[in-house]
Parts: sequence; structure tokens; C-alpha cells
Amino acid sequence: MLTSGGVDSVTTAFYVKRRLEAPQMILIFANYGQRTYEYEKFCIESVSHVLESPMKLIDLRWLGKLSTSLLTKPKVPISETKEADLWDLAKAKQRILKWWDVVRNLQLITVGLAHAESIDLNEYLSTGVRNVWDVHIGIRRETPVAMKDNTPEFLELMDRVAQQSTHFGDYHVRAPLITYDKDMVVRLGEELGVQWEYTYSCYSGYGFRTVKGRKLPVHCGTCSNCKRRKLAFEKAGVKDPSIYAKP
Repeated sequence: MLTSGGVDSVTTAFYVKRRLEAPQMILIFANYGQRTYEYEKFCIESVSHVLESPMKLIDLRWLGKLSTSLLTKPKVPISETKEADLWDLAKAKQRILKWWDVVRNLQLITVGLAHAESIDLNEYLSTGVRNVWDVHIGIRRETPVAMKDNTPEFLELMDRVAQQSTHFGDYHVRAPLITYDKDMVVRLGEELGVQWEYTYSCYSGYGFRTVKGRKLPVHCGTCSNCKRRKLAFEKAGVKDPSIYAKP
């Protein structure tokens, strides 16, 4: 399970574990030099504990050094996004370039696929018995403009790559929430018991705060992803217990 600690990937992890009843699951989390690395890792460690699934940290910092995304430029301030601009097609197309990390999802899927094939081959070579794993990624339907590596077309291509690039070719790349809007993801997560205070959507990174003895990550509340998260929870009718610097 490829996870970033955000609403979509954490909900997908809960879905795979609790709805699909996966007997085993590894949470794969990558450090690609993102400014929110500490907060994402903090959340995934909590999810790992709740779902009783190990977390595997992957070092992709070399990828971050190639990236042009503001996510990998911690010294560059991130300006506030107006809610109305979230749905402006032209502005959304331009905004994508601010957050696009070079071939990130492609790299993550190949990392997951490498783990799947390694586990299977090691078991087969030692016992003669197959142990087939699939790779799950927490992408969903994006509006008004989808990044190319967050689409059904990308998913279909990656599934074909999984067949052709491995010896047995029995592994699949799956995104069970690919047809969901974000408010639908929130409703599903609420049904599955996701602890929302341990999910992180902010692009800026805003430190930690202790609330009633609990250490929690803080969202800025002004970046485009914070605004999108806020609207999704409102539309889903679910209270978001997370902390926002600017409510």
C-alpha cells in the first residue's frame, strides 16, 4: 500500500485492510525531500499501529532533487489559494505545475512492484509456493483538472507494465477509490473508522501542537490542498478534528 499520510491514501489503506480483508499489508512511504515529510511520517506511523501493518520507509531524496515542485522547495513560501480559484479550469491547469513532482507516482508504483515481486520470488525459490501481492495506490478522481498520473488511463498502463516487467506477471496495480470524489472518500473513511487527526493534507507544513496531551500536526488552512480538504469534509457532513493554523 503506497501511502502519503493524506486523506486519500490513508482511507485506501483502511479500505484494503478492513473492507477487502487483506491478510497482510505493508505501508510503503517515500521520503522524496518533501517539506511535509515529518508530518506525513508521523501520521503513517499512527496508521501503521492502528492497522497492525508495518511501515517501510523508502529513500527517494534523489528524486526530490530533480523535482521542480514547491513541495520540495521548503524556503519558497506558499501563497493562499482562494476557494473560487479551486474550480477555475485555467488557474487549475497552471497550479498543477506548482505541485508536479517528476514521475513520482511512476517511481512509487515500481517501488511497490519491486517489493511484491521480491516477496513472491523469495518464497517460491525457497518453498516452491507462490505468494502473490498486489500494489495499491490511493489516487482518486480529481476535478476540475486531474494530474496525468492520477487517472484511470495511468492506472491501466501501470497494470500492464506490472505484467510485462515481472517474471511471473501476476501482480496488479489497483486504486479502489479511483472513481471517488474527495467528499466520497471522506464518507468512506468515516465508515471505516479513519482517525482524521492522523491524516495530513497541507502543502506548507505548519509544525506540531500538543492538544490534551496528544501531539498533532498542524495544517496551514490556506494552501489549495487545505482548502480542498475543508470543503470535502463540509460536503461529506463529517467533522474534521485536525488542527488548522487559520480555520
